[in-house]
Amino acid sequence: MAGMTPFFITGSNAKIKLNGKTLAFCTELSYSVQVLTQTPKVLGMYEGSSVEPLGYSVSGSFSIIRYVKDISSAVGSKPHGTADNDAGNGVGNWGSTWGSDSGQDFFARNGVGNDGRANEALNPSKLQNGTTFDIQVYQKTANGGKSANTFSSALNDITSALGGGNGTGDTTDLVGVANIRNCRITQSDFNIGKKGVATQRFNFVALYVDEDSFVADFSGQGQQF
Repeated sequence: MAGMTPFFITGSNAKIKLNGKTLAFCTELSYSVQVLTQTPKVLGMYEGSSVEPLGYSVSGSFSIIRYVKDISSAVGSKPHGTADNDAGNGVGNWGSTWGSDSGQDFFARNGVGNDGRANEALNPSKLQNGTTFDIQVYQKTANGGKSANTFSSALNDITSALGGGNGTGDTTDLVGVANIRNCRITQSDFNIGKKGVATQRFNFVALYVDEDSFVADFSGQGQQF
């Protein structure tokens, strides 16, 4: 109906941000959670006796629209939110060049949030130094305020703090959708067609996913502790 604010999740005007800076415009994001199972057999029975989980894995991909370096000289000004050094948004620039002047660098140096080293997962000389990163999916809403959902509220607090806010979530208008944790890039594809923009697709694997409908957690004690 006219005048009603849509309440469904959309992907229009999607952005990928790192430390408060816009990396790229995202054209798509998808992920899959797979639980490997096995059905033990019992002697004398045709059917299995139970279905037992063996493992949990997460994989997915996202695509971005590429833009070139030194774009300010081509269009006359630097687009809002792009890198201060105008170095383009290729994965090789997803490093310290994406720092911020509002405190995000401090969080990054102390292990809070992403530190911009995703590019090292594709650099053969730096694979041993690469680190994982999180993908947080959230959507802006027409009305601000603190969400009653625990996951959404926590995500609002994090994004508010990393974005230079007070960390309370009350000043944001973000609704948390999913948090894909401990990701690593495994593949990068580049695609450009006639009269089309250049896009780059990244495949990734991750440890686990939190959603607004459930919150996953580690199943036991391991090296991550």
